[in-house]
Amino acid sequence: MKKFRLYFLTSALTVVAAMVLVACGGDDNSSDTASSGSGDVASELITAGTLTVGSDIPFPPFEFGKSPNYEGFDIDLVNELAKDLDLEVAIEDTAFDTIFTDVAQGKFDMVASAATITPEREQQVDFSDPYYEAEQALLVPEGSDITSVEGLAGLTVGAQDGTTGEVYAQDETEAGSVRGFPNGPAAIAALRNGQVEATIIDQPVAQDAIDKGETGFELATTIPTGELYGLAFSQDTPALLAAVNESLASMKEDGRLNELYQKWFKIDAPKGVIDGTNTPQ
Repeated sequence: MKKFRLYFLTSALTVVAAMVLVACGGDDNSSDTASSGSGDVASELITAGTLTVGSDIPFPPFEFGKSPNYEGFDIDLVNELAKDLDLEVAIEDTAFDTIFTDVAQGKFDMVASAATITPEREQQVDFSDPYYEAEQALLVPEGSDITSVEGLAGLTVGAQDGTTGEVYAQDETEAGSVRGFPNGPAAIAALRNGQVEATIIDQPVAQDAIDKGETGFELATTIPTGELYGLAFSQDTPALLAAVNESLASMKEDGRLNELYQKWFKIDAPKGVIDGTNTPQ
């Protein structure tokens, strides 16, 4: 009888030990899969091995040129991210006023288009951590006596469709009307051609036009808006967002992002970008 009890106890302990080992083994496998994330990212991509990116072109110095040889700050940034993720890149030119709907519906994996992170946009898409800090610029005809947004009362003001510049002109000025244009260069050309009496556009875009020697307008003032640009994603691709944020953090830490700032803007990446993070709403 004692022998039977000992045998029974030994067998029971063996079964329990086996169950514990199986359970531990299952946890390890789950942890490995979650930590690598590679399978999750691959399953979220539209095309295997390729990062499909929507961008509104032209918007120099962030994106410009002809397909497939696009250039710009955003283009260089995307290429660096793709290297970290071991992916090819496919850039698709698209209108900015529909770009967030497009990525939300799965037309692109990601949007890289000098896009400001806003609460309104985060109702539709998720944004990465910030990679650029921007202001708006008020452009006026050469020799104009307009020196601030207060001077826009009753005037026709131009901006790019769907941008924060357009929203600012509509909500923060006394403009008589606000006219939208398909891209930044078109909004500047409208001012130069007399279609509008002033234009509000992202400051780096305005400065790029000035640096290239374009005439017929001048910079009246910059408008501090505290804007931060982020990369936009469908809310259904959290693994891809996490992987891109990890790559961005690496670029900030190892100096690659600063190198891109120096290349395109001749300045260091600001502290607000280097230390900035964003939590999807």
